[in-house]
Amino acid sequence: MKKFLPWVAAIALILAGGTLWLVSRDNRSGNGDQQIKSPHFVDSTPLHGETYAAQPVNVTINFNFDIADNSEIKVNGGGREWTAAPTKVEDAQTALKADLKPGMPDGEYIVEYRACWPDKSCHDGQFSFRIDSSDRTGYRDLRGKKEVTIRMASIAFSDPKILVSTGTEVTWVNDDEAGHFVNTETHPEHTYFPGQNSREIPKGGEFKTTFNTLGQYSYHCSAHYPGMVASLIVSE
Repeated sequence: MKKFLPWVAAIALILAGGTLWLVSRDNRSGNGDQQIKSPHFVDSTPLHGETYAAQPVNVTINFNFDIADNSEIKVNGGGREWTAAPTKVEDAQTALKADLKPGMPDGEYIVEYRACWPDKSCHDGQFSFRIDSSDRTGYRDLRGKKEVTIRMASIAFSDPKILVSTGTEVTWVNDDEAGHFVNTETHPEHTYFPGQNSREIPKGGEFKTTFNTLGQYSYHCSAHYPGMVASLIVSE
């Protein structure tokens, strides 16, 4: 975060055509637990206040308005900044995404973002999430398998929480009469990991995705949300 400047200097910088994040983290919220929503904010992955059992693959923020390419996400925790690459704008210019560096430890993370519109105006926001690896105790360990199958029956995923290795191909098979979906977070935007988005899967149908990046992938069936949810972690 850029250092807070006196108002005179800030105005001079703006008049000169510079970019300034006008409010520092401390001046925005006083603490990392407070969520500040910019205009047109819809939701995010992770959600504000959410706890992950492993680090997210990325931070994705959804809006109901077009986002300009000069928008930015910063993720800080444990005295470090964890954004791995320049912020991306996806999903027909309505999703802001920042990939994350590997090795994020347990603890709280503050997400600060600047959402800019096509008219060049920019708006700041903030939220936080946590990582707590002790939550992995509820995950079935299927690491070491090249292929894993999850069945969908009785409006549920057969293995709602699993650990898999990098490069694992996961197949979802529908055993129900009702059609199902496999969709990445959030609902209904489905922007976190688009490769995990299926079309409707009929009885006897299947959907496959290969997971190559370490991290947590929460997902759901859109036809039966919020009752039909699951999560997998790609781990070493």
